[in-house]
Amino acid sequence: MKKKKNTAANVIMVVIAVLIIAAVVLFAGFTRGWFGNSSDSASLADVRGVVTLNRSNVTIDVAEDTPLREGDVITCEAGGSASVTISSGSALAIGEEAVLTIKDPSSRSFAASLDNGELFAFVAEGADPVTLSFELGETVVENAAISLSARKGAQTMNIYSGTADGVSEGNTVSWVGDERTESPLEASSLNAFSIAQLRAANEVWHTCLSNDELDAVVAQREAEKEEQSQAVMSEELQDLELENSCTVTIQCDTILNNMDILDPAKAEYVPADGYLLNAVSVPFADGETAFDALVRACDAYDIQIEYSWTPLYDSYYVEGLGQLYEFDCGSESGWMFKVNGWFPNYGCSSYHLEDGDSVVFVYSCKGLGEDVGGSNDMGSAAKG
Repeated sequence: MKKKKNTAANVIMVVIAVLIIAAVVLFAGFTRGWFGNSSDSASLADVRGVVTLNRSNVTIDVAEDTPLREGDVITCEAGGSASVTISSGSALAIGEEAVLTIKDPSSRSFAASLDNGELFAFVAEGADPVTLSFELGETVVENAAISLSARKGAQTMNIYSGTADGVSEGNTVSWVGDERTESPLEASSLNAFSIAQLRAANEVWHTCLSNDELDAVVAQREAEKEEQSQAVMSEELQDLELENSCTVTIQCDTILNNMDILDPAKAEYVPADGYLLNAVSVPFADGETAFDALVRACDAYDIQIEYSWTPLYDSYYVEGLGQLYEFDCGSESGWMFKVNGWFPNYGCSSYHLEDGDSVVFVYSCKGLGEDVGGSNDMGSAAKG
């Protein structure tokens, strides 16, 4: 009799355990979109950096092609970005610090609210219209390319192609409080996010701003930045007699091809073009090293740098530049340097500069330098 009672109790415990597991699976499946017909739903893709998806007050892991549901809230942290694929020929690009709430995930009647940040909407001819709302208004996008910027009490919409909210391409609409104004769109008013999205749109569609115009804006900004930085550098070094000069470049474009292994918290520090510093002229005195030029450039261009002395190699070791450190993008990642295309097998503070040298600090992700043209037998001494 006692044995039968124990058997019954064990069966009951097993049944309870199965029910608990089933409940957990059902809850996870509901929040993660495992169940139900989502073939007609928009989906989240191209996730970069820290991006969260809040569903039914639960934050779930973001994966490629995650089907979206009504009420989902997508948040891109600093440096984070993602896209929403709505239907064939339609998509939204969401910029950093953006907060997007999904109102209707259906591809036939997609609707969302931009609560903060920026997005770029591309709705091709023949695709279903997309409704976008924000604090001070709402617009229906159909056969058009636009961008929206939403901040507390102020919103801006740029129309790059087609018509939106009764405004034709080449114009911008601003809402500040209850006041709505329209004005011609100027390329110089665009930020890096909008320029990057426009470049992509120009590959498949006509917009009111060509890549040549966008390139001119970027070049002008780089020139102004260069002029300001060179002025700062000249002021700091005016009392020194520095007759020689070299160029210094800091690039991390290899990370762009390895975003899947990058520490998500570091995505915000990776420039869209992969360059922390384009080639700039840096003066130096006889006897100074590549390390001296790097420090001088970082001071002038306000680039974060961290380094340490390595007695084994009798040289300084560059641990991080622009908040990007060794091992941030894989177990073999870190900074290396080359001079005139050559990777020395010793540290940068052991290389004495010659007038006209080209010094490049480059971030390697794999192979201890193989992915940037160096040899993997150079060892850690060659890094930085």
